[in-house]
Amino acid sequence: MKILLLENKQEIKEKYIEYLKKNNKIIFFWEEYNSDEVDVIIVRSKIVVDKELLNKFSELKFVARVWVWLDKIDLKECEKRGVKVLNTPWVNADSVADLVLAGVLNLSRNLNKQFLGIENRFEYMWNQIWWKSVWIIGFWNIWRKIYDRFKSFWVKNFYIFDPFLKKEDVEKNEFCKFIDDKKDLFWLSDIISFHIPLLKQTKNFLWKEEFSLLKKDVIIVNTSRWWIINELELIKFLKSNKESRFFADVWEEENEYKNPKKELLNLENVLITPHIWAMTFQAEEKMHFFEKLV
Repeated sequence: MKILLLENKQEIKEKYIEYLKKNNKIIFFWEEYNSDEVDVIIVRSKIVVDKELLNKFSELKFVARVWVWLDKIDLKECEKRGVKVLNTPWVNADSVADLVLAGVLNLSRNLNKQFLGIENRFEYMWNQIWWKSVWIIGFWNIWRKIYDRFKSFWVKNFYIFDPFLKKEDVEKNEFCKFIDDKKDLFWLSDIISFHIPLLKQTKNFLWKEEFSLLKKDVIIVNTSRWWIINELELIKFLKSNKESRFFADVWEEENEYKNPKKELLNLENVLITPHIWAMTFQAEEKMHFFEKLV
């Protein structure tokens, strides 16, 4: 097959390119090529696969995304054209779970103050996470990994909100309780971790009304997508409730390749990482292999 790589070599690893070369002809986007002869296009984080792009490739058979989500691919348009879409779902579940746990432990012990140069050891006095109540939004593979990690820290209350699951599926897991009204979860939870895609139903999931229901010392984690949490309301909440904490690996301006709001970054109770949830050697390698393609 003739495979066109539409991302640069930093995004598509050399090891994977060499692997593909064994049985396929590889074309880089900066080379001259006949678009009518391309069988496969491979994308990762920057390229949007929409109708305009698909129109360029009359013989396309596969679109492969080196990623977990398919939010930048027009799935309906691909289906209409008979183009199969491949991705690598859940291969990052362990790396996300590790990052969530690291962020929560960091904020629960005020370790982020070390980055601010605060030397007084009593400034680090804060909380353990044992016996805390954790609400993980989304019960997919990532949630299960997080659940296993937090359970080892003696967390005994897990609240689950997921419209795609049944109560019996949730509550067969130790310490788990299914809640079908999300409003009840805001005031019950000490730690809230978001693992949901950005959809019409999930945009501003945490907004003005929801912030008013939160505990005043809650830890909020967002490693899913920007706009799940309304950041202007978040800033107001964190300024008024300095015992609360916020950790994120995404932010509203990220899609425009801009840094997070300074007003958010400058808060002492905030920790933001540069979208690194999949940045482990193990997850990176798994994301590069599509069994159906090669």
